[in-house]
Amino acid sequence: MSSNKKITMRQLQILIILSAMGTGVIVLPRRAAEFLPAGAQDGWIIAVGLTLAAMLAGALISIAARTAQKAAEDAGAEENPGFIASMEVLLGKPVAYAIGVAMWVKLVIAAGLELRIFLEISRDVMLPNTPMFVVGGVMLAVCAYAAAKGFEVRARVAEVLFALMMLPFLFLFVVSVMDADFSNLRPAFENDVRALIYGSLRLGFILTGLECLLLVSPYVPREKSLVRAVVGGISVAGVLIIGITIVTIASFGRGVASEPWPVISMMDVISLPGSFIERQEALMFGFWIITAFALANALLFFGGLLLRDMYKKAKLGGGVLLTTIAVFAVSLLPMSRENVFSKIDFLYLTTGAFFIIVLPLILIIAAKITRWGTKMLVLVLLLVAFTGCWDRVEIENRAFVVAMGVDRQEESYVVTLSIPIIGEEGENPEGHITKESGKTVTEAIKKLDAKNDKSLYFGQTKLVIIGTSLLEKPEKLTPAIASLDNILKAKRRIHVLAAKDPTDILEAKPPGEVLPGAYLSDIYRDKEKIGGTALTLDFDRFSANPNAIIPKVERDDDELLLKGAGNLTPEQLRGYLWCFQNGNQGGTVTTQCASGAYATLKVKSHEAKVDIQKNNLRMIIEVTASGKVNEPIENPKAAFEAAIAKEIMTVEEFLKNTYRVDKIIPRINVIVL
Repeated sequence: MSSNKKITMRQLQILIILSAMGTGVIVLPRRAAEFLPAGAQDGWIIAVGLTLAAMLAGALISIAARTAQKAAEDAGAEENPGFIASMEVLLGKPVAYAIGVAMWVKLVIAAGLELRIFLEISRDVMLPNTPMFVVGGVMLAVCAYAAAKGFEVRARVAEVLFALMMLPFLFLFVVSVMDADFSNLRPAFENDVRALIYGSLRLGFILTGLECLLLVSPYVPREKSLVRAVVGGISVAGVLIIGITIVTIASFGRGVASEPWPVISMMDVISLPGSFIERQEALMFGFWIITAFALANALLFFGGLLLRDMYKKAKLGGGVLLTTIAVFAVSLLPMSRENVFSKIDFLYLTTGAFFIIVLPLILIIAAKITRWGTKMLVLVLLLVAFTGCWDRVEIENRAFVVAMGVDRQEESYVVTLSIPIIGEEGENPEGHITKESGKTVTEAIKKLDAKNDKSLYFGQTKLVIIGTSLLEKPEKLTPAIASLDNILKAKRRIHVLAAKDPTDILEAKPPGEVLPGAYLSDIYRDKEKIGGTALTLDFDRFSANPNAIIPKVERDDDELLLKGAGNLTPEQLRGYLWCFQNGNQGGTVTTQCASGAYATLKVKSHEAKVDIQKNNLRMIIEVTASGKVNEPIENPKAAFEAAIAKEIMTVEEFLKNTYRVDKIIPRINVIVL
């Protein structure tokens, strides 16, 4: 085989497809559901938005890479210059090296975080007792070996892996389609367009590695269109990603948000014809390893390539080795799973956006002007980028609203704010409560702002408590929600509770806590803290549906407790959650054995379907729950089915009145693991 340091456009497209199908796809359906307050069924729309954004970004990067390369050649650079060499001519050596180092650091951190997710999935699905550093070391060793052999070896390996993966993968995909319930995708476009756009922008982390296309121009034929090849490869990957997202959501419905790795877990719930494989999700995991390898291999190769191009005496193998060591170190940093995703999001929104959008634009502009003008342009851009404090507000001049209460008193609105007091030396010993009334919520807040010596800031608000007297007046509640909608910008992170007296709740001083607002905002992360509930409601969903059932909080001295939701008691709320909230909302179910002892079913997951038959005036509630029994019991399936049915019937009267039916029929199926 020839060894001319070139790859074909078809090989480039295969590399793009395999890299795009990496770690991000495994969690995309679940994370898309997290950004959609009205329902997870619109997650496929986010996948479409991501594909279109990736195609545009890929076209921009391809144009920038080819334009910069040609301009550098015209300015006297060597023939077919690389990324660093082109930037040296267009932007000057110091800027080129600074950008090169920044890109290398970005690739190392991205590869380390992607590897950490791979290790988490490996531990959950296949290797629970194997140390993560062993799995990571083996994976990186294989990836680094292929990367050190050069671009041609990577391309040829990708062709082989692509052929090995696609046929079995397509077979599994077809089987998944046949087993999926596509009614879970209805109703479509239920979410606000802003939520869909926001989700598409925030989930761009699956574009990890797209900036590496800036480095591929010297390794592909000059006579072929790089833009067409890149956009074609991304579009094929996008179609696969959209298809996977649709089938996954169709398989799990709203329960997709409770699955940590829904794409892999999907294999465990489908029925393979003639299958004798005990753990079908391991089969999907095996195919996915190929795409994880392709992404890690790409990041290691381009990291080594950057080091070689910046330090002329270095070899590709040495650069790959140094990059591999750095990636391995990042992957083993102490991080929780949620912390890994937050770091990936931050990396994408900062350096990722720079290398995918800003830098290509700079290169295109720089290629059109003289070398002297280019350096001046870069200097101006850097000055603009690092000076933007004209509208700053000093932190000591802000009053951070942690929680707020809104209630009705006669014809006025009463707004209560919980604000921490920042001491002179930075300590936060207490918070203070301030309250005002007005004809509108906006007027009350303006009064609060006027009498406060600091500017009110709602960017850190975690909780809104709505008074029950306000909830009883829809004509008063609607304008209040509209006012809050304008005030609260980060709505997705703000929880909503109901209380008889919001001010009384915010004035409580829970033991060991500084602010009731901060204390209450933790209930969704530590539900047992105040007797918790599986029912959650954020302001986005509440503003879209003011009739939603709201968890209630009560005060007993300085102790705060959750007491049901809406007009439901805690016991009725439990029955309601069995009917309308999929996932693991049941927690545990207890039943009494014939001997008088008690046995407990620890629920792993449950799914509910409600069929309202208007003609027969009856509601059929089908619940499928799976879990483990902690104590031995005779016929546990029947015993726990009866226990769950009994819990559902606690909310019988509420369901009859709400849905105007005469009969409630629970049909329970318990799967004992």
